[in-house]
This record gives sequence, structure tokens and C-alpha cells, in this order.
Amino acid sequence: MAASLGGIILYFLKLTAKPEVLWNVLPLAITAILIILYFEKYRDERPEGNTFLTTSLVLIFVSMNLFRYIHGLSADGFYNFVDYPAKTIATALLLLVGSLTVRFNFEHLLPEKFSKHLSSSTTVHLVAYAVILFVYSSFELNWEVFFALLIIVVSLTIILHLFKMPLRRFFEYTRKQKEKERLKDAKEAKFQIDELKEELKYRNKELRKIRLKEAEREKKEALGLKKALRGIKSGKRKKHKKR
Repeated sequence: MAASLGGIILYFLKLTAKPEVLWNVLPLAITAILIILYFEKYRDERPEGNTFLTTSLVLIFVSMNLFRYIHGLSADGFYNFVDYPAKTIATALLLLVGSLTVRFNFEHLLPEKFSKHLSSSTTVHLVAYAVILFVYSSFELNWEVFFALLIIVVSLTIILHLFKMPLRRFFEYTRKQKEKERLKDAKEAKFQIDELKEELKYRNKELRKIRLKEAEREKKEALGLKKALRGIKSGKRKKHKKR
């Protein structure tokens, strides 16, 4: 069974690279990686209900596309849903799960901690990927196929979690560097403010000295004017006495 299981896993991995499968898998992979990058970069930002709703809609879109694929497997059209019961049931279950998660997230029926795991990017995209592989494969559903898909999903889950670790350290490092830069800028700004304060103090002292000099000059001028006025008044008095 191990050899057969390994062969099925290898078959699914090769199947992923086929153009008709890759066109379905590639958007899932890109979206999942971007979401992981975003929430690892902005770890303080919590995903909200609209994020869970958008993610769960992926299952509905994928299931609709898989129904279209099954319909086009042969010229029989809708009879293909009967001729390929396992693929039809798998796709219908995917649509059911997608519809339920959309309803749960739309009406906020579940606590956030459950919605976070049920509608997480990793869970949704890997479940969709497993169903895509099965529908596009030439296998009927059995325990070996089920375990092969389960091993692929679990392995990818581990890889994605391992992928998060260096990302987390990288973004943590960049955050610390930005904090250091902000701290350095703050220190430089404080130093410049202190310099400006010292310069203002010096200029205030100079201005005070200038004002004091002007006040002394004005005082002297005022005293001189008073003396002159007294002299004029005393001269007039003398003239008046002589008359």
C-alpha cells in the first residue's frame, strides 16, 4: 500500500503542473501567499468578518468551476454528474461547505475564534486544492486516494507554517529597525530642538542687552531734554525779572 500511496501522491503532484489544473491552483496559491504575507507583516491587525466572508467565497467559486469541468468531461453534459458520482459528490460537498461558511460569516453566527480557523486562508485554499486534484484526476475515491490527498494537505499546511517562521522573524527585524530609525530621528529632533532653545536663549540675552542699551540711551536723552527745558525756563525767568 505504501508504494501505491506514494505513487498516487506523485501523480497528484504531477497533475498540479498540468495547464488545466494549474489555471485553477495558481490563483489559490497566489492568494494564500499574499494573505499570509499581509497578516504576518501586519500582525497587530486582526482579520474581520468581511475577510472571513471573502475567503469562504473561494470555495463557492471553485466548486462552480469544478461543476463546469465535470459537465464538459464528455458530450453527455449533465449526465456526467451521474457518470462521475464521486467527483460530483466531492464538488457538491465543497459547495455545501462554502455555502455554510459564507452564511456563518455573513450572519456572524460563530464566535470569532471558530471563524478564524474555519475560514482561514490555509484551510480554505488547501481544501479547495485537494478537491481540485481529485476532480481533475482519473481516480475513483478510495482510502488510498483519500490518504494521499490528506498527506498532501497536511504536508502543505506544515510547509506554510514553516514558511511563516522566517517571515515573522524578517518582519519583526524590519519593525525593530524602523523603531530604531524612529528613535534615532526622535533623538536628532530633540538635539536640534535643544540647539534651537540654546540659540533662542542666546538671542534673547542679546536682545535684552540691546533693549537695555536703548533704554539707557533713551533715558539719557530724556534727562538731557529735561535739563534743556529747565535751562530754557530759568532763562525766561531771568529775562522777566530784568524787565
